Amino acid sequence: MRKEDCILLFRQWMKSLLPPNNRCMVKKNKSYSAILSAATLVAIIGLGSCKDKYAHIGQTEVLIETSEGDIRVRLYDDTPLHRDNFIRYAREGAFDGVVFNRIVPEMAIQAGGHDTVSVPAEIVYPKHFHKQGALAAAREPDSINPERRSNALQWYIVTGKKHTSAELAELKAVLYEAKVAALFDRLQREHAEEIASLKATDHAAHQALLNQLQVEAEEAIAANPPRPFNEVQKQAYAKIGGAPHLDGEYTVFGEVVEGMPIALRIGRTPVDAKEHPRKIITIKRVTVKE
Repeated sequence: MRKEDCILLFRQWMKSLLPPNNRCMVKKNKSYSAILSAATLVAIIGLGSCKDKYAHIGQTEVLIETSEGDIRVRLYDDTPLHRDNFIRYAREGAFDGVVFNRIVPEMAIQAGGHDTVSVPAEIVYPKHFHKQGALAAAREPDSINPERRSNALQWYIVTGKKHTSAELAELKAVLYEAKVAALFDRLQREHAEEIASLKATDHAAHQALLNQLQVEAEEAIAANPPRPFNEVQKQAYAKIGGAPHLDGEYTVFGEVVEGMPIALRIGRTPVDAKEHPRKIITIKRVTVKE
């Protein structure tokens, strides 16, 4: 809120304290006018409560009007490619009238348009992580998108669930093994012809190659393991929840600042086996607040 607006609201509130029959006497009552002027000065000095409490997040605010209610988000300034991309498509009306096409219970609600355009990854981790309310960009899997480029039109809001420190420690171990397995799969694809040839002609050599690729995958991940969750993450996941298994994998470029109960209600919508909501939930309009 602007300083001028705060002062105006404060003065209106002060006047409202007068009995109805005396409000017309404000201009004639010098004592009250002096008190009002002094109080206004105090309000100017103490305008901390009127400062933009989300300014540290970013300057761009976006209103997402849905058929279930409104959600207000702030876009991060340190992910400028994603911020500007979202602003551009919002102003073009690309999100108006689309539906939430995917809902993963206790994880996220996803929406957006359809396009093959992508945005370079801006994974500012661990500063930005998948706490409840995080706004992030969807993308294709690492197997076909090793650079982790984001889909320009598909985005999601994290609903998530709460996690204890012990659960996060267990998750870290699971993520480690998953990264090893993913890299092993990629190495097998890269050596697909050689593997197929040896499998048909030399069983021992075929197994030796697989063992070699497994060791390479394990050594590579051991040299660059998943980053442990820091105290800020642990506290956030314990207090409000989130989707920690997505951390460091997708670009988080904003967060919900108002309307999180709406997002959580959308997240409780029944879905089918493909995570498509059984109820149509529409985004009426997405407006960038100037």
